[in-house]
Amino acid sequence: MLEMFIFESTQLTERLEEILIEGEQQGVLGEEHINEIFRVMHTIKGSAAMMEYNNIATVGHHVEDMFYFIRENHDVSPDWKIIVDLCLESADFFKQEVGKIQAGQNSDGDENALLNKITGYMNVLTGKEPAPSPFAKTPSPVAYVPSAAAAPPPPQEAEEEEDEEEADAGAPAAAEGELCYLVHVFFEDGCKMENIRAYQITNALSDFTSRIDSVPADLLEDCSDEIISNGVKLYVYTDQTYEKINTVVSEALFIKTFELTLIQGAETVADEPGPEPEPVAVEQAPEPAPEPKKAKAKKSAAKAEPAPEPEPAVAAEPVPAPAIASAPVPAAASAAAAPPAEVKQSFISVNVDKLDKLMDLAGELVISVAMVINNPDLEGLNLEQFEKAASMLSKNTSELQDIIMSVRMIPISSTFHKMHRIVRDVSRKLNKEVEFVILGEETEVDKNMIDNLSDPLMHIVRNSMDHGIENPEEREQAGKPRVGRIVLEARNSGSDVIITCTDNGRGLDRDKILAKAIAQGMLTKPESEYTDKEIYNFVMAPGFSTKDQVTELSGRGVGMDVAKKNIEKIGGTVTVDSTPGQGTVNTIRIPLTLAILAGIEIKVGSNFYLVPTLNIRESFKPQQEQIVVDPDGNEMILFRGECYPIVRLHSLFSVYTDVTKFEDGIMIMVEDEGHMTGVFADTLVGEQQVVVKPIPQFITERIGQIRGIAGCTILGNGNISLIIDIKSLTQ
Repeated sequence: MLEMFIFESTQLTERLEEILIEGEQQGVLGEEHINEIFRVMHTIKGSAAMMEYNNIATVGHHVEDMFYFIRENHDVSPDWKIIVDLCLESADFFKQEVGKIQAGQNSDGDENALLNKITGYMNVLTGKEPAPSPFAKTPSPVAYVPSAAAAPPPPQEAEEEEDEEEADAGAPAAAEGELCYLVHVFFEDGCKMENIRAYQITNALSDFTSRIDSVPADLLEDCSDEIISNGVKLYVYTDQTYEKINTVVSEALFIKTFELTLIQGAETVADEPGPEPEPVAVEQAPEPAPEPKKAKAKKSAAKAEPAPEPEPAVAAEPVPAPAIASAPVPAAASAAAAPPAEVKQSFISVNVDKLDKLMDLAGELVISVAMVINNPDLEGLNLEQFEKAASMLSKNTSELQDIIMSVRMIPISSTFHKMHRIVRDVSRKLNKEVEFVILGEETEVDKNMIDNLSDPLMHIVRNSMDHGIENPEEREQAGKPRVGRIVLEARNSGSDVIITCTDNGRGLDRDKILAKAIAQGMLTKPESEYTDKEIYNFVMAPGFSTKDQVTELSGRGVGMDVAKKNIEKIGGTVTVDSTPGQGTVNTIRIPLTLAILAGIEIKVGSNFYLVPTLNIRESFKPQQEQIVVDPDGNEMILFRGECYPIVRLHSLFSVYTDVTKFEDGIMIMVEDEGHMTGVFADTLVGEQQVVVKPIPQFITERIGQIRGIAGCTILGNGNISLIIDIKSLTQ
């Protein structure tokens, strides 16, 4: 339950922020925004109250009351800026408290300051003096008490007429002046914890009901299977209108369909009574009155003419018996709508650990298939039927691997949209006007990549806001529009995803960055040999900052350093380029997934190695005249007019081989972050797509991480191939 609460609250809080930012950009929260925010707050409040996180529930209740007042009073003209600020502050409070819960701490944040702000603005909206407002009350204790019996006792009163008998024999009589409604709810398939979700509906209804009985009786017991099969029935006793009950129930989450029927407090038509009250058509739904008519059921009712259509003010409209008003989750508050077609749930939540395990098994399957097909025992045999079956097996295995990969892929939009909040908050703190544009948000990336992208993007966007975009006055003096522009874009490029964050700000100061780098002793070659791009990329060095004073947002030199480390951790690269006076471009290149790697297989002695295709620029047979040796004995190769260092793999890994002369082997030019290196090997074997495996723990525990090796894989013939770490070679 705790895991589900954290997941649901996080999702709803993110959705809340998206709605608020969208409404703020439009200058007003429309009716759809208000309804959705109300539903989000209602769910957060109910879930938190159920889990006994009272501070979260109290804040949610206050915000819910504020939006309820706005929704019900159309003549009110709220200040949407204040409302958005209050809601975003509430969202921050939710995130802070859920973060504590996730870390195993107590949800002990003090909500009183935030509640005072909300209550104060509610007093402004209602025109009241600063006094306890009915719209700012704290949530009352759970009013729902489960009934002891599975079915409520039948009413005792009998009618005088011989041909009449009591309707709804299973439902208790409503108190004088009250109505009794039957709510029959069916939840979406696979939504889990159906009994708790039913319990949440009773909580939502309990604020304005005198009594709620349920079937099953005790929703706090594990009765989910019964609810899945038969739904949950709630007998609600209240003086509220049909429309009010319909609205509250329709706002609950994960409901597939529900039926709402007035069974006492109005003239009703029913079939023969049974142990359970059957839903009946409402002949008339009067306004609540001190002396409501008793519910009756006549034997001849089936032949009765349909009741005339009520006036619009009447809460419930008639439906032909035995049809019942039914509504899906987003239903309008109308009981006359035809029962909707059943909507099947097409999405399920799956633990990412299970997907990781599934991916590993698919990788093992690929390796096993390759080992069977390439088994040396089959060499020289003419096995036509085997080859056909093997071909089909390979095809199906490849498709299975692609499907599993696609399951792990999710759009990058969720991460991109979080940046809206960063831009909004920073622009307010720095008094800057910024237009934030998102492109390519539908681009899909592996789930593990998404998890590691949020922090780097946050630092990069915040850096563009702080260092890049100028103040409105400064932009006007430079002949630019007052409003700056930041564009966050994602696109596919082969087996990689490229993400760019571009701003049209002042750009980077090359001379200032170079001077700071010299002062910190960061140069490794003569100053004149550094390109502009290399100089700009100093900003990602640890502790490097061009700010002279430390502020809340920058000055410590850790932001871009963190971004670079996190991107490199998932096998990606990040670079910075800039044009003074025109803006800066931050480019992130990440692989689609870490699970599968495309590479070129090479051989050194009896060992096999894999070089990632992404890093290979060219391969060729070197000539002796291309080789240059400096006075210290370092070997270099002259390649397209430039000299690059050479790494002999047999020397680096102490592998015996007969191929020691350059003209007898193969030279592979590899590149990482602009640094080129020549890698010398015996021969190229061919292209491979492999499943990446880490170096076994029993090896790393004994000798630590091996320089030049990033991981390993098993080839189709059963051989082990080591994956070359190009980054460590070029450094």
